[in-house]
Amino acid sequence: MKLLHTADLHIGMTNYSKLDPETGLESRLLDFFKTLDLMVDYAIQKKLDAFIFAGDAYKTRDPSPTQQRGFGERIRKITKAGIPVVLVVGNHDTPNAEGKANTLDIYSALEMENVWVSRQPQFFNIPTKSGNLQVLTAPWLHKGEFKTLGDKLPAMYEKINPSTSSGPAILVGHLEVEGASFGSEKGLAIINDVAIPLSLLTNRKLSYVALGHIHKYQVLAKDPPVIYSGSPQRIDFGEEKEEKGFVIVNISTPAQTTYDFVPSDARKFLTIRVSLQEEEVEPTEIILKEIKKHDVENKVVRLIIDIPASVSKEISMDKIKKALDSAYFIAGISRNVERKERTILEGQEEVERLTPIEALQKYFESKKYSPEKIKQLEKYAASILEG
Repeated sequence: MKLLHTADLHIGMTNYSKLDPETGLESRLLDFFKTLDLMVDYAIQKKLDAFIFAGDAYKTRDPSPTQQRGFGERIRKITKAGIPVVLVVGNHDTPNAEGKANTLDIYSALEMENVWVSRQPQFFNIPTKSGNLQVLTAPWLHKGEFKTLGDKLPAMYEKINPSTSSGPAILVGHLEVEGASFGSEKGLAIINDVAIPLSLLTNRKLSYVALGHIHKYQVLAKDPPVIYSGSPQRIDFGEEKEEKGFVIVNISTPAQTTYDFVPSDARKFLTIRVSLQEEEVEPTEIILKEIKKHDVENKVVRLIIDIPASVSKEISMDKIKKALDSAYFIAGISRNVERKERTILEGQEEVERLTPIEALQKYFESKKYSPEKIKQLEKYAASILEG
């Protein structure tokens, strides 16, 4: 039995975007749809048995009709090919009030054939062309509910039928698991400060554990495989060096599972950093030479220039922008001027012996802040240090 495992698509991320003249849509929205198309077409061409999506279809809880239509059209294409789809609700799909519908509820409401949606821990028996697939789910829950997983998951493990005719069992979850390595998605996450012990997911009755929520592809365990597929498209520069893709899972028998990471067509991000030398005579030429060392075509590019205070010659921004003309998007050109001036504290030889608060006090005094302001700032500093 072969499955495709993906998650964290985040349709609606339009940073580093421009208007597409042909469609009138944000160009980055088209990037995300293109990546989803790649996975959909792969599943259909390879005649896979199931398409597993482990949460976070959209960037926000309130996706636009255009975003919903784009995602729905592609889910429909998979199901029309006879491939069942499992959709587990992620944190970005979950409303902040329990009575509200989540972004994936529409598929349940319409009773769309061959689509299974989970917003609570559930157990499904899903028919595929290669036989039955037992699916346990652990979607994103509100903070208080996460504590119940310690009881709910073992109870669902007891429902797994170990007989060969019942097919393999997998767990699909949108979770933060202890020991996983976070990337830039920590800043996007709707935090609930609940991490699930890895031991809760490594039940030997499972053939595979498909995880979403963390954007970096990583294998947390191998028996059974517990894997974050990672996001198939880059979100920002925090994911610049991460390889993006999806996972193909091959379950030969309930006890024998292999998996392969398949790279996607994710938009590439590139940071170029130039450190100019003191008294540089031709700073623009140095920057242009550094840019030429990199392939910037169709990439989201940012340029960071470190400039010593002694460099007085003007930098030609027009020439630099022209050199970056083939980039997909110029995310920014930052000029960091290094300043030699430093505040010198009296009795500097004693500074290393001071407590952080005492050192701050000396600094505030050197800046000639009023006693009232110093007292207020010390209060804030103390609360930060204690926290």
